[in-house]
Amino acid sequence: MALTPIEILHSSFSLVAVLISILIGLIIISKYFKIRQRNILLIGIFWTGLTFPWLPTVITFIMMLTVGYGLTVEGFILIGIMILPITVLCGLTAFTSLLGIRKPKRRVILLSVLVFNLIFEGLIFYFLFTDVSVIATLEDVLIIEWSVFSQIYFIINLVLFLVTGILFSRKSLQSESREIRFKGKLLMAAFISFTIGTVLDFAIPNPLTYIVARLILLSSSIEFYIGFLLPERIKRLLFKE
Repeated sequence: MALTPIEILHSSFSLVAVLISILIGLIIISKYFKIRQRNILLIGIFWTGLTFPWLPTVITFIMMLTVGYGLTVEGFILIGIMILPITVLCGLTAFTSLLGIRKPKRRVILLSVLVFNLIFEGLIFYFLFTDVSVIATLEDVLIIEWSVFSQIYFIINLVLFLVTGILFSRKSLQSESREIRFKGKLLMAAFISFTIGTVLDFAIPNPLTYIVARLILLSSSIEFYIGFLLPERIKRLLFKE
């Protein structure tokens, strides 16, 4: 089956967006080995894990170019969803710690989110082997349409992601430091643009929407990288005395 020009275009954008997001996640992880702060490691894993829902499209794209066929719907689901609980928990653990939430309250939050994700993951694993259409269907070799059941799962985690991100960004915006406020603005933009890109991607499954969504997701990765790490070159350029 040959790919159409629009499929090649949106798959290429997906490839670039996923590679850059993974690279940024790995750069953040590498910082852990220099400063040994656990939250840095968790956030690096978190940002890397956020790319996994789009990884099946990239893998299928490469497979179509090399062997002529792509992943099955089961492959899309396994790669795209199964790592989501780890991603969510890594991000929540880090951000609730950085927000200064006390340990007893953090444990309740994390345990609640863990139980919720385990229940949904268990159901997804069950339907994967009984009736996969309850989770998703492949509309095209590169287009997966998630069911209402799956969309509820994504939406709840996405709202959790957005609320946590906004709270973390607001804390930075309240700082007296210009640099930290600037980082807070970029982080806020990153969380909001990631949410918009994800909603577009899952709500309107077609190649043209995918292109727009991938560009928004790509911008969110760059915003997050600068907002979280603020590389020295950019810092010197923006904050000249």
